[in-house]
Amino acid sequence: MELRDYQREVVGPALRGRNSIIWLPTGAGKTRAAVHVCQQHLESRRGGRVAMLVNKVHLVDQHAKKEFHVLQKDFRVTAISGDSSHKSFFAYVVKQSDVVICTAQILQNALVSREEDMHVELTDFSLLVIDECHHTHKEAVYNKIMLNYLQQKLSGQQDLPQVLGLTASPGTGGATSFEGAVEHILQICANLDAEKITSVQEELQHLQSHVPQPRKQYDLCQERAQDPFGEQLKKVMEQIQQYMEMPGLPQDFGTQIYEQRIVELEKRAAETFCRKMRVCMLHLRKYNDALLINDTVRMIDAFQCLQQFYATERDMKDPTERFLTTTFEENRTSLQALAGDRRYENPRLGKLEEILREHFQPPDASRGIIFTKTRQSAHSLLSWLQDTATLSGQHIRAAVLTGTGYSNQTKHMTQNEQQDVIKLFREGALNLLFSTSVAEEGLDIPECNIVVRYGLMTNEIAMMQARGRARAKNSVYSVLAKASSKEVSRELLNEDLVKLMERAIRVVQAMPEQEYRLKIRELQRVAVASCLMKEARISERRQLHDPDAVYLYCVNCNMAVCRGSDIRTVESMHHVNINPNFGLYYRVSSGKIQFQRTFKDWEPGCRIMCSECSQDWGMEMIYRQVKLPILCIKNFVVETPAERRRYKKWSNVTFLVKEFDYLEYCSSTPGQSF
Repeated sequence: MELRDYQREVVGPALRGRNSIIWLPTGAGKTRAAVHVCQQHLESRRGGRVAMLVNKVHLVDQHAKKEFHVLQKDFRVTAISGDSSHKSFFAYVVKQSDVVICTAQILQNALVSREEDMHVELTDFSLLVIDECHHTHKEAVYNKIMLNYLQQKLSGQQDLPQVLGLTASPGTGGATSFEGAVEHILQICANLDAEKITSVQEELQHLQSHVPQPRKQYDLCQERAQDPFGEQLKKVMEQIQQYMEMPGLPQDFGTQIYEQRIVELEKRAAETFCRKMRVCMLHLRKYNDALLINDTVRMIDAFQCLQQFYATERDMKDPTERFLTTTFEENRTSLQALAGDRRYENPRLGKLEEILREHFQPPDASRGIIFTKTRQSAHSLLSWLQDTATLSGQHIRAAVLTGTGYSNQTKHMTQNEQQDVIKLFREGALNLLFSTSVAEEGLDIPECNIVVRYGLMTNEIAMMQARGRARAKNSVYSVLAKASSKEVSRELLNEDLVKLMERAIRVVQAMPEQEYRLKIRELQRVAVASCLMKEARISERRQLHDPDAVYLYCVNCNMAVCRGSDIRTVESMHHVNINPNFGLYYRVSSGKIQFQRTFKDWEPGCRIMCSECSQDWGMEMIYRQVKLPILCIKNFVVETPAERRRYKKWSNVTFLVKEFDYLEYCSSTPGQSF
């Protein structure tokens, strides 16, 4: 397998069996270099086994087909993702394979699993390759795996695998000082147990000729001269806040800060059973969403966001809901009329139109990605493109590319839909993508000659990743934002942070070996100690209250619906209510929920909602022929003898939840199974 000279330079320590991080720019062929290391490792070590870990599902298939296929002639290569049936028999598949490519979460699940078919040890592998390894920090899955590794290492375990990390952008970890950046790089090295961070030094010219950097430009636009649509939304918000009769409410409508305050107030209202305040906060948040959409894309997109919200079923017995629905209805016609008035359209879109017209002139074979913050704005931009006469034609063939995670905001893409779009883009059937951050990292997308960051505020890592998508010769990387906006100042800061990161890496690379090793060992000891402390605290918190003394209330109508002692976990993950009387409190929607994937022992049933107020609660699962309601904790208020609280995650509750016992349930609940 042929490597370029600069790739050969960075794989040196890994080929000698040392733990290392390869730092190469996007598009320089990090994965190819890693495949070479894997090949040499397997050829020189009898019984060797490699785990290639990725942090996004779509990268499993991509690595298997695009890079690791060269090993399939001599070695058994298996790709396992969340959608594959292999993961239920992970331990068996690992034993039958020389190379396993999987998401980090699958390996983590297998490391903690008690099932014989699933469980593996880190020592079952001789080499771990960690893709996009800058994610090995804080609560990320990579870090959970590596903390397990470090715990074993510090307690004297000998046959742990070699570790190879790959990254284009270690970042500064939020640090803006040189010392902080150095500390962050050292922490990443410690987390990955890396003896060295390698980058191209001798073959720099060779690297630069193979990986051209795009020309960066700032495409700045002005604020709307007039925004009557936005002004009317703000008037409605003022009206709602007056109705609430609460002094001191925030007034900075249409900002992220306003949204944060509203979310805090909604949580407090839920915990104090103040339904009027909570319902108003939910509606105000939706109006604020509409203002943010109006600022990003078109007025009509903002209007449709509100229209969809008011079209959903709500509890009209509640006077607050009646007031809010009537208020929207009174303003609907005038808002719709303003939304269709071209005089007040968004200047950002005019600037984007200019950029696209310049770059997509036939017969040029342009290819581009427009990065935007939300799925909603990606879909709105595609709709705008299709409605713009000067752009709709044969020469722009566009689609949306977003994440596969479920969101109640906008429809998510399935993994297959995602792969279809990437395939069409790769083949040239599509030549423009409106994408969220999903296309920033790792995705094997052909060279683009135009990349636009459309009104984005992100960190230096995301900036470097997006810039790395513009790989064609003479490509352009455009920052499209309002003049003198936060987005522009953040982009300028990011440029400084990249320089800071590069300086910090050089300093770490130049550290005397003894000093480096001592520092790394100290950081590892601290990381393991704080992890053990945290686990002890969580375990302690779980024992705080007797489950029988804990009550769950519907977050919307505050009806008490069950006790903590009614809850069990299925597969240590899904929280279900096993009390047969619980069925009196909810009703089910018609039609089963459809998932793209299948599960080993269960299938989804219908969505469940409060029988009193129609608040969404979760869904039914059919587990080995038994129907069980899964409860989503954020749809309830939890009352303990100490306080009432709203939780985002079940893992934060202060009472112990037992594992579901199928046999005990079937024997104690006759007639429940069908």
